[in-house]
Amino acid sequence: YPYWYAHIIMIFHINVEYRDNKESHYSQPRCMNVLFVHWFRCDGSPTGFAAKCLQHLEFFDQDSLGEVFGFLDPDSVICGVHIIPAFAYSCTDTLLGPSFVCKEDKHDTDWCYYYLNMFIDCDMFVRFHGGGIGHK
Repeated sequence: YPYWYAHIIMIFHINVEYRDNKESHYSQPRCMNVLFVHWFRCDGSPTGFAAKCLQHLEFFDQDSLGEVFGFLDPDSVICGVHIIPAFAYSCTDTLLGPSFVCKEDKHDTDWCYYYLNMFIDCDMFVRFHGGGIGHK
């Protein structure tokens, strides 16, 4: 699939000082914006227009801890998408154990699967279907 999907947990505004090498002085503090995200992955089931099924997404499980969370430059985000919980598959607490990123009312559970809604608006539809001006 051509895109990566993530749930934005927090937006950080941090002051960064850096230096080119060990001998150089630190730069002036510079404000940098960073997104802290919880990554989704595609589940590999047949999807799209030919399969007549929306793309299934799921969170990485705790066996893939290096891929579960990450930091992202907001400038690398193409657009927001509409992700819908797949209610038919229920919730699970096996993907990730107790975590500070989980809201208290969710009791450390996540939906097993989510649907990627490509029909939210015309631009999103053309982005997934292709054929529009500026869309491949």
